[in-house]
Amino acid sequence: MSPLPVVRPIGNLERYSVSRTNAGLYYNVVVGTRLQLQPGAQGPQTVPQAAQWLKLLTGPLTWLVQKHPSLSVVVGDHLTSNPTFLRMPSVDLSKVVRVTSIHHSHDINKVLEEEHAKPFDFTDHGLPLWRIIVAHVTEDDSFYILYAFGHMIADGRSGVALTEQLVERLNYEATNASSTTETLSTIVVSPTDPLPEPLEKRANCYPSIPTLVKEAVSALLLPPFIKKAFEKKYWAGEFDATLEAPHETQVGYWRLTEQETKQVIQAAKTHNTTVHAILYSASVFATKAVFLSQSQDKANLSTTNDALVFTSPVATRPLLTPPIDKYDQGSYTSEIVTRDIHIQLETSFWGLSKALRDQIVQGTQTPGGVRDLLEHIGLLQFVPNHPGGWEEFLRSKVTKEQHGRGTTLELSNVGRAWDQPKDKSQVVFKVQEGIFSQSAMITGPALMLNAATANGVLTVVGTWQRAAFSGREKGEAMLGEFKRILLQVTEPGKEEFLFREALAA
Repeated sequence: MSPLPVVRPIGNLERYSVSRTNAGLYYNVVVGTRLQLQPGAQGPQTVPQAAQWLKLLTGPLTWLVQKHPSLSVVVGDHLTSNPTFLRMPSVDLSKVVRVTSIHHSHDINKVLEEEHAKPFDFTDHGLPLWRIIVAHVTEDDSFYILYAFGHMIADGRSGVALTEQLVERLNYEATNASSTTETLSTIVVSPTDPLPEPLEKRANCYPSIPTLVKEAVSALLLPPFIKKAFEKKYWAGEFDATLEAPHETQVGYWRLTEQETKQVIQAAKTHNTTVHAILYSASVFATKAVFLSQSQDKANLSTTNDALVFTSPVATRPLLTPPIDKYDQGSYTSEIVTRDIHIQLETSFWGLSKALRDQIVQGTQTPGGVRDLLEHIGLLQFVPNHPGGWEEFLRSKVTKEQHGRGTTLELSNVGRAWDQPKDKSQVVFKVQEGIFSQSAMITGPALMLNAATANGVLTVVGTWQRAAFSGREKGEAMLGEFKRILLQVTEPGKEEFLFREALAA
């Protein structure tokens, strides 16, 4: 029994993230930015050395810890039927800041892989459920500041919002003389404010009878062989998921230039669709091209009949009444699943994009669609609640899902963020790009794609389990094709684009 005081019980969506970690299936999220010190600005005139970073970050992090009570909680009774959030008396910042260095900005994938290999230890109540990583890029003296956190205390949107505040406070401290000369303690007393309420307390998520019959019975009652026999088949990796292989996330990364990002945004406007829908079409084209097609030459193109399944995580924050503020540190994400995606040689890129856009509009802008998103979360209350029941349920997906994985692809897109003041005198640390990444989930999608846009630059981080493919080069090849197809199809003046053209290039 922990001596720490209980803040509140853990909600079902939060518990889902706790149980994924307990089961060794999924570990954490990383959000952050690459910054560049501006010459001639107030504050530091050279990039801080490793020993200086803790002092530089102490002020901003102290402000954040005192602002957000989720930054000073740990998980209690994590293996029982009733896990709780416990309040730490204080947070020692010297234990949550790590400084490292890389040569090139693209080497950030190595840092991300290292972070995604380190789950939060729920038995260690001396450390919170987050940490900060500073990665100095020696090639150009830029640096990444990354916020790694457990999904039970935040989602992608709130992670982005917190890192926006971190950059704002970093610039405030750098331009405020009294702040930069003051020496602060690295021990921050925890606030006593209540934690934000879980999603189930903010909205009615209880599933309707049809939803219960369709989803809960299938997931909880049907034997695996019957469940899979009724489902349409889909591709989900070169090798089936297994609990025998170690959890190892591999990471790939690319970014567009500012001009290329504008090109994609303009194409979305021209074709009356969204950037998310364009990324969807490009990613499914790339997956089919790399793993399931042959292109010996332009006259000999072929592709299989395998179907794909695509997941679009959805932030429920703006869909509720009242809406949940982006700075509210909590987990409020549901998902929309696109099933039975068939890509043939004559499949239209823009036809695919329009279909997904229409599905997202239906799922987020109609009462029935929003209801489905909430009921998807509500189904969690029917997971067996005996000690270890959630973990057993999540592990059982290895046998219950086709190939042991729920879907082929997942694309999380946090959109545009990290805007900064136009007054250059207020910007010492300028945002160059954003980073958003998640550890791959053993029983989740074969490929997880995470998109973010900052300073007019779109970045995509792809993650996958090492055991899903025959080698790292397969995941990297898919990401390379993803970027190539994205830029090819959005070229100005290009009206139609078929899968055949993607293969023939």
